Amino acid sequence: MSVQTTRSSASVSARSGVPPKGGNVVDPLRLLRQNLTLFIVTGVSGLFLGVGCFVIAAMFFPSFQGVVRYQLLEEIGSADVAIGKETRNEDTVARLAQTAAYNAISEPLLEKVVRDREVQGIEWMNQFKDEAGLVNHTEALRELLEEISANHLKRTQFFEIKWGAGNPDDVMALLNSVTQTYEQSRRNDRETRLRRAIDPYEVSVQQIESDIADLENQIEGDIESSEILTLESDGGSVQEDLVNRELERNMVLTQIEQYGGQQKQLQAKLTGFQDASQDDIREAEMDPVVMRSLQEIQSIRGSLGEHRQRFREDHPQVKSTQGMLDARIREKDRKIEEIINRNLTSSLSGVTNALAQLLNTEKMLDSEINTMRTALVESTGHLSDLAKLESKLQRKEERKQDIQRQIDDIKAVFLRTDSDIVALAVPVQRPTEPFFPLWYTMIPGVAFLLLLSVGSVVFVRELLDQRVRTTTDVLSVPGAKLLGVIPDLKDDPTESTRGETVVRDHPNSVLAESYRQFAATFRRARLDADAKSVLFSAGMPDAGTTSVVLNLASTAAAAGRTVAVVDANFRRPKIAPMLGLDPADPGLGDILCEGQSIDSVISKTSDGISVIPAGTPANRVFERFDGEAMGDFLASMHERFDVILIDGPPLVVASESMSIANAADASILVVRAYSEQRGLVARLIRQLNEQSGIFLGVVLNRPRNTAGGYFRRNYEAMAAYSNDVDSK
Repeated sequence: MSVQTTRSSASVSARSGVPPKGGNVVDPLRLLRQNLTLFIVTGVSGLFLGVGCFVIAAMFFPSFQGVVRYQLLEEIGSADVAIGKETRNEDTVARLAQTAAYNAISEPLLEKVVRDREVQGIEWMNQFKDEAGLVNHTEALRELLEEISANHLKRTQFFEIKWGAGNPDDVMALLNSVTQTYEQSRRNDRETRLRRAIDPYEVSVQQIESDIADLENQIEGDIESSEILTLESDGGSVQEDLVNRELERNMVLTQIEQYGGQQKQLQAKLTGFQDASQDDIREAEMDPVVMRSLQEIQSIRGSLGEHRQRFREDHPQVKSTQGMLDARIREKDRKIEEIINRNLTSSLSGVTNALAQLLNTEKMLDSEINTMRTALVESTGHLSDLAKLESKLQRKEERKQDIQRQIDDIKAVFLRTDSDIVALAVPVQRPTEPFFPLWYTMIPGVAFLLLLSVGSVVFVRELLDQRVRTTTDVLSVPGAKLLGVIPDLKDDPTESTRGETVVRDHPNSVLAESYRQFAATFRRARLDADAKSVLFSAGMPDAGTTSVVLNLASTAAAAGRTVAVVDANFRRPKIAPMLGLDPADPGLGDILCEGQSIDSVISKTSDGISVIPAGTPANRVFERFDGEAMGDFLASMHERFDVILIDGPPLVVASESMSIANAADASILVVRAYSEQRGLVARLIRQLNEQSGIFLGVVLNRPRNTAGGYFRRNYEAMAAYSNDVDSK
């Protein structure tokens, strides 16, 4: 009971530890190796096919292409600029070039091209003529719009117009017509733009000329009505006196402003808002009273110096002399301040008197000026009006001249040959070499397309093929763990003859070494699962399960372990015939049905493998695998042997395999390459995981076409090493 519980928990743990996988994985290197011959033949055939296509196309479908190249010139700012200056950025140039290219092959221009008499005579136009020889211009225009192209050359100031046809003369004739039509269109456009540019100016000139005529008529009428000979004949002396008086008043006003500033400055100094300047102090120091005080101070300082040399600093004589000096200095400062105030008061009085006189003079001049102005206005009223009219007339004349100069500048810019931003850089040349076909593009291109087509078919077929073919396919099945890979007998370089007992009969073969590698992985998985009895079963018949069981048993027996092989395939038992035993001998069926002992049915081979065959045909009852007898049988076998390998029937055609998997400690699924679908393998793995026995993993048997891959190189290394050991 405890053993069954342990196995169940281990089974659940194993199932939960299997990472889910899925998807159809295609190994491109393996696919290339498998179909290398096909790809080589396809490539060579593609080259020959490309040569044939090139010859046919060159003979019957040649195409010649012509190119017209234009350049965007620098903008001309004005007529006096000798050379234009490029101020446009790359995006602006690209936009302008693309716009010009579009205009060059616009529908209106191409319609003129297809109606050109020279173009209507080219061979290309014959396809658009009816039985009467009349050209269908609409169809020709539609076809030309689809075939012709114009594109800007990136990072340059050029754009190109391209068109191709089967006759090189047609190419030259049509592109020449396109060039001429485009040139004429640009000339018409320049004239239209020139007219649009100068029309507003000419309208202004006409209006100004009309205004000038009106002013001249008005001036002549005023002169006749006022009996004035000239504008300068009267009022000259009055005007001159008035100007003199205004100049004199301006001088007086300037003096008034100066004296006013001096008055404010003197008042500020007297009131203490502003300190006396150094000039005021120096002027006060020049006063005789202050000069005498300075002499006395200088004399006392001399006496003080003598006393300090004779006596100490605290001597009464020194102190008395120092006090006298301080008193004289204070008296000197007081006198200077009094003299400064006296001087400022005197200056303020003089400035005030002068300011009063200037104000009286200004009033008198102002009165005279007003009188003169009144007299001048009365005497020169008509002259003033005429002067205004003359001034207005002059301004009109100047405005007219300015506008006329602008018109001349605009015309000069448009008349310059380099004023157009588009210039023909390279005219069309008669093509001498066909544009299509080109051998260096067609021949490799056809070969590549053929290779691509065949490769796509191979890839799609590989992608849609759901069969298990390689280890990658096994690993892509959800829940699958790959325990080993047994190569096909044909891939064995040692030329082994019998795969069922290859470990025993050909121990140095690649196949035997592959079984030994699988046995090592199998042993680790079995010990991890604590399993002795292991069921080997396949999904479909002829998967090679019996060969795997027998060779694995030979490997375990050679390692010194006690091994038993049980043939549980009651439908097609193969263990006994492969080992030279009688298939009708008693075996597992007799134990389960009649309770015979193990010792009575067991046989032993020469290499130490204990064999229990399927049993007599009458006792091969499938339902017995569900009974307790199967469990009792395996429990007895556990006590006798280290490893019990059970050869079971295919899971798809024999339902009893699941019963055996439920009774055994573990199970292994044998998958024959290219025989079983991945979906079927995934379903069988899921069903085996649902049994009590632990599902250990998958054995991939007989994968084909490993001769060009890593398996083949490994097999050759095994064979070479084994042969080298044998020779030594």
